[in-house]
Amino acid sequence: MCALMAGRAAAAPRGPYGPCFCLLVALALDVLRVDSDQDPLYPVYLPAALELLDAPEHFRVQQVGRYPPANSSLGSRSETFLLLQPWPRAQPLLRASYPPFATQQVVPQVTELHQQPVPWDVRAVSVEAAVTPAEPHARVLFHLKGQDWPPGPGSLPCARLHATHPAGTAHRACRFQPSLGACVVEMELPSHWFSQGSITRAELAYTLELAAEGPGGCGPGGEQDPGTQALPVGSVELRPADPPQYQEVPLDEAVTLRVPDVPMRPGQLFSATLLLRHNFTASVLTLRIKVKKGLHVTAARLAQPTLWTAKLDRFKGSKHHTTLITCHRARPTGQDSSPLELSEFLWVDFLVDNGTSGGVTVTRPVTWQLEYPGQAPEAEKDKMVWEILISERDIRALVPLAKAEELVNTAPLTGVPRHVPVRLVTVDSGGALVEVTEHIGCESANAQVLQVSEACDTVFVAGKESRGAQGVRVDFWWRRLRASLRLTVWAPLLPLRIQLTDTTLEQVRGWRVPSSAEGALEPEAAAAEEAERRARNCRLQYQRANVRFLVPFAAHPLDGGRRLTHLLGPDWLLDVSHLVAPHARVQDPHVASLEGGRILVGREPGVTSIEVRSPLSDSILGEQALAVTDDKVSVLELRVQPVMGISLALSRGTAHPGEVTATCWAQSSLPAPKQEVALSLWLSFSDHTLAPAELYDHRDLGLSVSAEEPGAVLPAEGRGAQLGVVVSGAGPEGLPLHVSLHPPEPCRRGRHRVPLASGTAWLGLPPAPTPAPALPSSPAWSSPAIETSMGEEGQAAGSVGDSGGVRGKFERAEEEAGKEEGEAKEEEEEEEMVPAPQQVSDLELGMYALLGIFCLAILIFLVNGVVFVLRYQRKEPPDSATDPASPQPHNWVWLGTDQEELSRQLDQQSPGLPKGERGCPCESGGGEAPTVATVPAGGPTSSPNTLARKEAGGRRKRVEFVTFAPAPPAQLPEEPMGAPAVQSILVAGEEDIRWVCEDMGLKDPEELRSYMERIRGSS
Repeated sequence: MCALMAGRAAAAPRGPYGPCFCLLVALALDVLRVDSDQDPLYPVYLPAALELLDAPEHFRVQQVGRYPPANSSLGSRSETFLLLQPWPRAQPLLRASYPPFATQQVVPQVTELHQQPVPWDVRAVSVEAAVTPAEPHARVLFHLKGQDWPPGPGSLPCARLHATHPAGTAHRACRFQPSLGACVVEMELPSHWFSQGSITRAELAYTLELAAEGPGGCGPGGEQDPGTQALPVGSVELRPADPPQYQEVPLDEAVTLRVPDVPMRPGQLFSATLLLRHNFTASVLTLRIKVKKGLHVTAARLAQPTLWTAKLDRFKGSKHHTTLITCHRARPTGQDSSPLELSEFLWVDFLVDNGTSGGVTVTRPVTWQLEYPGQAPEAEKDKMVWEILISERDIRALVPLAKAEELVNTAPLTGVPRHVPVRLVTVDSGGALVEVTEHIGCESANAQVLQVSEACDTVFVAGKESRGAQGVRVDFWWRRLRASLRLTVWAPLLPLRIQLTDTTLEQVRGWRVPSSAEGALEPEAAAAEEAERRARNCRLQYQRANVRFLVPFAAHPLDGGRRLTHLLGPDWLLDVSHLVAPHARVQDPHVASLEGGRILVGREPGVTSIEVRSPLSDSILGEQALAVTDDKVSVLELRVQPVMGISLALSRGTAHPGEVTATCWAQSSLPAPKQEVALSLWLSFSDHTLAPAELYDHRDLGLSVSAEEPGAVLPAEGRGAQLGVVVSGAGPEGLPLHVSLHPPEPCRRGRHRVPLASGTAWLGLPPAPTPAPALPSSPAWSSPAIETSMGEEGQAAGSVGDSGGVRGKFERAEEEAGKEEGEAKEEEEEEEMVPAPQQVSDLELGMYALLGIFCLAILIFLVNGVVFVLRYQRKEPPDSATDPASPQPHNWVWLGTDQEELSRQLDQQSPGLPKGERGCPCESGGGEAPTVATVPAGGPTSSPNTLARKEAGGRRKRVEFVTFAPAPPAQLPEEPMGAPAVQSILVAGEEDIRWVCEDMGLKDPEELRSYMERIRGSS
């Protein structure tokens, strides 16, 4: 019984109550299936097209398991988009269309912390981390990122910097330069903000404002407190004094050189310091300095002129100038400090000539070499070269400008590298910006996440990167200046998720379409035989499914941890169908095919899969199995939504600045005269799936629209709608439109002229619904049927989005078929009433397989038990009666000696019988044939079953089998009723008898001889 219940129960227990339990489980599953089938499995939506215009890069996104969103219905649809550049050059538009209707709206601007729209994406970089009274200027660079801007000074805004200190506030503005899209605010902080003994901080913030006419381009406004409208920049330290900036380089073990670590300007005088350790013992020290033209050594000043003397000699060359400084110790120094402590020994003054840089930043090398008396010649090779940076500009910082601070790495999916342009600029004192293009160095801190080009003008991902990261660093350097750029890289988490609206495509009963080999359809005026030939070449239509390719994007932590940061959130997926569709294919194109990379079309029965291969390594990025079967499903109904216009609403999200949600819905009201109406159709199948009519080729859809009022509906051809009509008008009670789905005209023959399904759409307000009785055969997802008598045809008309019952659909089909052909109606009913196969989930398949294994094990156990019983059961005794119908006798086994046997037989013999007719247990002669004793004819019937055998070389006791048989009716009076008839078969000679006598204790020869004679006499 369990084998019969394999499709109902998940497991069957062993034991006598197993069949009963299987029955209970099957009933419970039926109840659960009925309850669960009341909810819709496939939500519907308005198949309107939503697209972003003037958005350079964007993705459709969806939440896991929430597509379409919960607010979608037959007349509405919602989509969420992610703009990777939230502030593009032109404000993007979102367009919603359902031909022939369309509408569009401007995407709202991004809202920042102050909840006000911000049209620009601005990055603020603080150049100085600390300021001093000697240099009291705070500089902040502003630049536009993630967007392009039109040329011309009037298109860019102004940035106003606000500094807040406990001692007061300060404000200053700058206008963005069109060439770089950046500007610098240089604000001089008041002197009373600096404290003499402590470090204080000033908070910096900025606001954006429109440019004004006049010099500078920024108005005088903004002197008031910005409050919460200002965007934060950071803070700057106010220090009492600026620590010197220098470098120390050892020339040998006892002498160290200290040089300034700042760029020099033409005409500037600066000094280098020579430091000696206290354990320096040499009395003579010679310092050789070699410089290029443009630099001069002006003087050498001793720190302790009483202890040392110095002599300066200059030698001019064609390319270099050499200065020789010779120092002699005048008297020894005291050892009052640590031997390793450094002290200033000599100051060397340098002068930079005017016009040395020539308008550009240059470097001038200075070679230092120490010489001692008696020094080996090879020691003279040890030299130290110090490069001095000379620039006419007072360069304060090097800043990299990137067009975007985050990068979505789609290169593993498309094979096309993703780039972010980078420009390096220097910030001068006074707020001047200059772009640097030569002698630039760069390096990525993590090449597995992000790479940088050799020219240092682009950071990119090529598809070989293995992960993403937040805040990955790229270092840049130019001359002595260094700067870093941090970006966030989002990498796809493979494998791809391939989403199919239906993974099992089945044939649609009654829907026949021309075969692919037929080609273009013939005109309607073709000959009759040509139409019949085309009808014979029709085949059944397979179901179709929508395909979407989804993947989450995430960034890994820089410390190597496992906690990921997801783009938008862990439950959001990006739709990358437009990127991977060229690389997607069906493994077996004979079973199914992809049309446009978005629609899956069944071709012939079989099992295959959709796979996406990497364009870089030919590895599989994602795979989804599917099946095409020859099982039949029916189109139960058409869900119809009239569309007389499109409305659109947009809103910004909070998870990301570029998140935009669009919601569109169909307008449906009382139509005006000559109002064009588009009809949105959803096909509802008997396997609990739904599909929009847009998935199918319009040449395979035979759609007809009718109304009860003659001339109320005219076809709207050539206006872009797949199914559109022109309505002459409707009364206040509304106008019902009846829509029917037929096979295409070349495949309509006989029963195939019957509509596959029907539906009704109401223009205006539908009448009050009348609840119909519940039908047990109604589809699991359908709403309660609404039936209304419509004119003479009496068709069942449901409200918009509602479904008539299965029974009502069949009745409508039978009535229309009866009007065309009676015989076709019967064939159609017989074909349509065949129940369609239920869709089986993977969980049910696993449960069924487990149940089948259990039942197979039980069956093997039962067969094994039956075979065991048949093999080892007790065999039936042979029938001893002459009559087959006589009762079965009882067998007894006698275990005893010959003496006991002979005494028992002699006692049972009747004294009236002749001597010769008595049974003799022994024979007189050895080796003779055994003799069977006979009984009178009237005695009990028994078979001879007493047997004695002798084993070679051994002795055995007699074993006697006695059968008790029922006595016949005519029995001698001298024998008692039911007395056993004993017959012995003596297969023994004299030697055997002697052996028996020895067992009886007759060992004496005389006794043995007497016993033998007595036996012979009795025989």
